[in-house]
Amino acid sequence: MSTKVITITRQFGSLGRPIGKVVAETMGFEYFDRDIIEKAADEMGEPVDTLSDFDERMLSNYGRMMFPLGNGLQSKQRRLFEVEKKVILNLANGHDCVIIGRCSDYILHEAGMQNVYSVFIYAPYTSRFNNCLRTLGLTPEAAEVYIDKVDAAREKYYGEYTGEKFESLKYRDLMLNSSALPLEDSVKILCEGARLKFAQAAECIN
Repeated sequence: MSTKVITITRQFGSLGRPIGKVVAETMGFEYFDRDIIEKAADEMGEPVDTLSDFDERMLSNYGRMMFPLGNGLQSKQRRLFEVEKKVILNLANGHDCVIIGRCSDYILHEAGMQNVYSVFIYAPYTSRFNNCLRTLGLTPEAAEVYIDKVDAAREKYYGEYTGEKFESLKYRDLMLNSSALPLEDSVKILCEGARLKFAQAAECIN
């Protein structure tokens, strides 16, 4: 039986990461996020910070989100993306899992994987701003900067490697407004949608 994979692409501050973690726990899946780029860097034999032309130690964890592949030479970024794609495919083929970001929806779709449920999590600006203050512990000034800069970086990254807009429907099964419901209800909707798609895929195989 093939593995089952849920991919989550999200706007900054939309709670995509905490939703993804609870989804993984609920489904009994593995959870892969920042460790993907770390695995890719390990495979290349270089730590992530040596692939960049800035010192990541000067950035907060959220600051690093502005540079999904670092801020180094384009050739190194392209090489890292290709290795990272290989890591994503290996993880997806070896585990029932939730994968956060990294163009995973596009990568798995292009690889022809059938048991993939791809979700885009978004929320109105005000909700994301409040989440930054209450959940992420950012100051109002930092929240404004991160929402703008991180989203811009994700949009650029996604467009460059997929040829699609960040908010595109092309590779998504569900567009979820995380502000419309409590987190636990968002998780229920996402999990139920995934179960239905996986069951449908199994019926097609049989």
